[in-house]
Amino acid sequence: MKPAILLQTDFSTTWSAVAQMKGVIKIVDPTLEIYDLCHEIKNFDPWEASLSLDATEPYWPKGTVIVSVVDPGVGTSRRASVALLCDGTYVVTPDNGSLTHLKYSVGIAEIREIDEAKNRYQAREEVSVFHGRDLFGYCAALLASSKISFAEVGPAYPVNEIVECPEYHFKPQISGTSVDTWVMTGLSHFGGIQFGIKNDAFKALGYTEGDPVHVCISHKGDVVFDQIVPFAKSFGFVPEGAPVLYCGSSLFVSLDVNCGNFMQVYGVGFGKDWTVHLEKCS
Repeated sequence: MKPAILLQTDFSTTWSAVAQMKGVIKIVDPTLEIYDLCHEIKNFDPWEASLSLDATEPYWPKGTVIVSVVDPGVGTSRRASVALLCDGTYVVTPDNGSLTHLKYSVGIAEIREIDEAKNRYQAREEVSVFHGRDLFGYCAALLASSKISFAEVGPAYPVNEIVECPEYHFKPQISGTSVDTWVMTGLSHFGGIQFGIKNDAFKALGYTEGDPVHVCISHKGDVVFDQIVPFAKSFGFVPEGAPVLYCGSSLFVSLDVNCGNFMQVYGVGFGKDWTVHLEKCS
């Protein structure tokens, strides 16, 4: 049985890019199954791509070929790569930080740079700005259909040369039950945000469901949100429209509004300029 191909991009589905990628894959092998992971990754943001890959990869069969194209350096000297994870899954992606989380959570057994002379789709006209279609999608299809082996992708290079997002190494500052960290990401559809501290690490500080928590969020030093918020099991433990702190499915502590959009209601964003202080109320 051939492995499925799973696609992630920052292209959106408002134009034809994703359809072109899928078409090229089907040209290589019409029997390949193609699924969408997400096409709304934050534009030009390998960090967001890396988080999304890490959240999704464990829930797909080992051996799946995942294509992740968030590629602000398209056409430059950045490496186009295929990573073989330690569990047997392949990730086809620009080596620009998108592999960061998987490198540490699953492990990367080997990585190869795509040989463009052999594994590039010959489009109507050669361009340097659509590697998602002409390089990543095409190479993924060749690999999934067994028309090339992993060794035939291109030359291997050391795993320790894989580009990492520096944000991965931002560690929460902890003193007692006090946590200073950052707003790591947000979900645009529902509006929830995720903090840079994992669920288990937060609970290890003594936080339990029902605890009131002082949450202060700042943007470049200016306070944007400052409230006492309950730490609860899920959204329905607070009234509709009220904020709630909870253990997110991504394994990071999250903040949202019950039946609302936290980012829209409170004007909160995410990224390195957004910091948060958490403190258990006595």
